[in-house]
Amino acid sequence: MTSKTGFESRFAANGNVKLHYVAAGSGPPLLFLHGFPDHGLGWRRQMEALCGTFTVLAPDLRGFGLSDAPTGHAQYTLLPHLVEDVLSILVAEQLSHVSVIGHDWGGTIAWWLAMRVPQAVRHLVILSTPHPRNYLRAIADPGNARYFAYMRAFQEAGAAAMPAPVELAGWVADEGDRQALAESLGRSDPEVMLGYYRANIPLGRVPDIGQLPLVKAPTLVMFGTHDPYVPSGAYDGTFREVDNVASLVAISGAGHFIHHQAAGFVTREIETWVSRPPSSFRAF
Repeated sequence: MTSKTGFESRFAANGNVKLHYVAAGSGPPLLFLHGFPDHGLGWRRQMEALCGTFTVLAPDLRGFGLSDAPTGHAQYTLLPHLVEDVLSILVAEQLSHVSVIGHDWGGTIAWWLAMRVPQAVRHLVILSTPHPRNYLRAIADPGNARYFAYMRAFQEAGAAAMPAPVELAGWVADEGDRQALAESLGRSDPEVMLGYYRANIPLGRVPDIGQLPLVKAPTLVMFGTHDPYVPSGAYDGTFREVDNVASLVAISGAGHFIHHQAAGFVTREIETWVSRPPSSFRAF
């Protein structure tokens, strides 16, 4: 089935959970992972620009859009469920590895995939998402409370704190894209979407997650300097978490949704990064 954007609609399965994704193009594979509140087609600008050179794939994460929404917050843990969802798409596409681009929750999933299944990740590109260790430390810092007030409201008040789909999609400037996102979010259960926060971020004291495997893939991290949801200081420890070439790019004046707000720049940076063979990053 082909969507209104011209992308083909496909499905993968992780056990009993069916995952919808869109696909286009041919060439080296790129997998785009969206965050909250978004959907696979939120990457439309990047996918349209890159599908002439690459195979582009973008799922609706479980609980979003046309993907299944299993009940219970325990169904939304990063390990094993969300990481295994990504692997199921690789299986469906008969891919052994892929370059992964993630934003927000998709960025967190991408970090964990690169740490836990390094052989599956050729390049890693992260948008608006600190490394999980640094992100949890930022959440635990009382000085950052203003950044994470929405998150605490979701955890404490539950679905009552969730705005309507039209409001959730309000960050999208393009009218057609905004309507498509609102329709997609309208198919999503608010309680299910909140499962990401309930399952993965403690409501009380946030523990330090300790030693983690270093990321082996060449890693590009981009963020907006005016992100109202993530403090810029949370990216300071990035280089200590990557055993490869890592680049940290701050986009002046941009907010959280940089794949829309600085779409052309972000797309060019992604293309430049993933076009280089991984081996070339170590050839100093």
